[in-house]
Amino acid sequence: MIKGAALDTGRLVVRPFEEDDADRLVAIFADPDVARHVGDGAPLDRAEALLWVRNSRANLSRHGYGTGAVTQKDGGRMIGWAGVARPEGEPPEIIYGFERAAWRKGYGRELLAALVAFAAARGIDPVRATVAAGNATSSALLLAAGFRLADPHYGGDPQVQLYEWTAST
Repeated sequence: MIKGAALDTGRLVVRPFEEDDADRLVAIFADPDVARHVGDGAPLDRAEALLWVRNSRANLSRHGYGTGAVTQKDGGRMIGWAGVARPEGEPPEIIYGFERAAWRKGYGRELLAALVAFAAARGIDPVRATVAAGNATSSALLLAAGFRLADPHYGGDPQVQLYEWTAST
């Protein structure tokens, strides 16, 4: 997703977060099967979700790209989040996630292909992604999108894997 525009994948649109999206993020993270694959595995409360939305919007303004709401092109329903994040002092990182009802529909593959193309077109290199060690689906999607496993125990944590994409991969 780029400043002032959305990323269109065909079936999905990644658009800048709006403050109202915080409630939808809380609902998506209320599913323990979604939350366990993200961050500390805990659900988000509204204050945390609102902070995420505001930080994402600030990063979009600062860097010209960032993370936002993943919506279905047909109907506009928000089904997840995605984009290229800029963690402080770290290389850019692709993040993504979907509500459980959107799993196994090919959205992850479609979204990752668009995000990698987005990064490549803007010279964002390298790009990283972290994955919970038990999330075999996400690991397989990243490998299929051209990422390589860079560290199976990222930061010394056996529960987090680090993947990396470079233009030369």
